[in-house]
Amino acid sequence: MKRISITVCLNRSTVQLDEASFVRLETYLVEAARTLALNPDRHEILADLEQAIADRCLQRLPAGQTVVSLIVLETVLAEVGEVRDTVSDSNEPRVEYIPRDTQSPTKRLEQLNEGAILSGICAGIARYFEIDVIWVRIVMVILTVLSGFTAVLIYALLMLLIPIAPIRVGSPSLGKVPAKLREATAYVRSFFEPAKT
Repeated sequence: MKRISITVCLNRSTVQLDEASFVRLETYLVEAARTLALNPDRHEILADLEQAIADRCLQRLPAGQTVVSLIVLETVLAEVGEVRDTVSDSNEPRVEYIPRDTQSPTKRLEQLNEGAILSGICAGIARYFEIDVIWVRIVMVILTVLSGFTAVLIYALLMLLIPIAPIRVGSPSLGKVPAKLREATAYVRSFFEPAKT
């Protein structure tokens, strides 16, 4: 037996989460509560934080979907950011929300095992350039055909040179794709779906 969704109340909103999303959100909120432990406005801040998360989750749900997936939740938590309670010069606690995007993570080209077909080179390139992996794979196929299969040798060389990324639970999706490009990607991907079966 498998639990499909968990219904949670975030301030004034009810949201359905899958099990992985529930665990991730619970960890995030426990950490936020621990950070705000000495803040006199702790309950109000946590209520506002819960409401912001609920509103963004409901806005980001794809049409026809009622359960928030881990990918959607990670995107929302990245927007909301980390909660930090800093003390100003007047010794009054002040809360800061620091979006994870502003923490400037270093970009590294790595082989990604998540979503890989062969070794994860295309998936790593897609994440590095923040595009959908299907476009990288299409370019790779075209280069292979046009170059007389020299691209296969280059791919093999990249397999040896590019480090393999460690597998992380709840890792972000491979690309941030604009709406028009996402529609084109879905159209192209529909041609490849029957081939998987």
